[in-house]
Amino acid sequence: MTDRPPNIVLVVMDDLGYGDLGCTGNTILRTPRIDSLAERGVNLRHTYAASSVCSPSRAALMTGRYPQRVGLPKVLFPHDGTGLSTWEYTLPRMLRDTGYRTAMFGKWHLGCRPEHHPTRHGFDEYAGLLYSNDMHPVEMFEGDQVTGTDVDQATLTGAYTDHAIDFVRRHADEPFFVYLAHTMPHIPLAVTDEFRDRSAGGRYGDVVECLDHHVGRLLDTLDEVGVADNTLVMVTSDNGPWFEGSTGGLRGNKNHTYEGGVRVPFLARWPGRIPEGTVSDVPVCLFDLLPTLAALTGGSLPADRPIDGVDVSAVLTGGSVSRPLFFFHWWTLNAVREGPWKLHLDRQPRDPTRSHGKELPQLFNLELDPAETYDLRHGQPEVVEHLTALAEDFLAEITAQRSTAEARACGRITAS
Repeated sequence: MTDRPPNIVLVVMDDLGYGDLGCTGNTILRTPRIDSLAERGVNLRHTYAASSVCSPSRAALMTGRYPQRVGLPKVLFPHDGTGLSTWEYTLPRMLRDTGYRTAMFGKWHLGCRPEHHPTRHGFDEYAGLLYSNDMHPVEMFEGDQVTGTDVDQATLTGAYTDHAIDFVRRHADEPFFVYLAHTMPHIPLAVTDEFRDRSAGGRYGDVVECLDHHVGRLLDTLDEVGVADNTLVMVTSDNGPWFEGSTGGLRGNKNHTYEGGVRVPFLARWPGRIPEGTVSDVPVCLFDLLPTLAALTGGSLPADRPIDGVDVSAVLTGGSVSRPLFFFHWWTLNAVREGPWKLHLDRQPRDPTRSHGKELPQLFNLELDPAETYDLRHGQPEVVEHLTALAEDFLAEITAQRSTAEARACGRITAS
């Protein structure tokens, strides 16, 4: 066992569904390389994104904070002037301050102005698209410069992986952090001829099986350069599936705060530290990665702001944590989960053809009913009262901070 802190590889797919992997129950798509992480590590089956859409989910991942605190509660577009404030203390900044070399390859989606770019937020290197592949112009960046304007999207998965492999080879002798944020399977779906029409899951399946292949290439590289045993590898998604893909039977999909929109797959492997074949149903959130990785690497967190994530390193090895989780749509608090209970207080998108909300609130026991099918609020008034109070208190806290958060995201203020 080396005394060197672990290398960290974080792979985030775009719109990959909870049920799109073999290790989460899929019997159509073939994902053996990603599944191997569950076999040799841990499958956290109740992992949540902090939002059911891209930008806020990624803002939370980078900062350890609810996206509403960061002032980024909705999807950003290329013409927007808002983005991740340089005041925020990010995961790559924390790791770089701890002595890591840091790199990101893939989709950023946290602002397009120069001050929003990944290299302004703790990444030593960057190559990829600044926003989603259905937004225009589709431009490839390296560092802060546009290097391609006629991007063949079919090549993106392989190109991002090539960059990651090159970075690993160059920095195998020092602690490194690679954030590989794949564009796929966000639409428009694109895949090289090598994977076209080979999956029983159609074009979406082709794309997922291509992603699995390239995750395998990166895993093989860790073996080849001799660092696999001291590398924590994690694979997840930024939110639930959109027009295609499987939620694994969970209700809703992208844009919803039902489970299908916010629960995501999460597999992690760290030989000798995470027991093989570990399975956990402890609720965790992607914003827990910042405090967790700080604890594992000796990093420090700022004391001048709320950090919503908690250290879940014990969960990786079969332990537990307990705290409520809150689910927003933009600035509206839709739901709260604590233990097995999830209470829905609002809903987006709203259906104008019916009397919205007459069935709300809804209370579900996710241990018994993960598909959120049977409302138990009438038989559990004390649970409803408790979760409603938690939600009201937290919403009041977020609302009090809203103007400052929005001002930071718009660049009107940069200090505390």
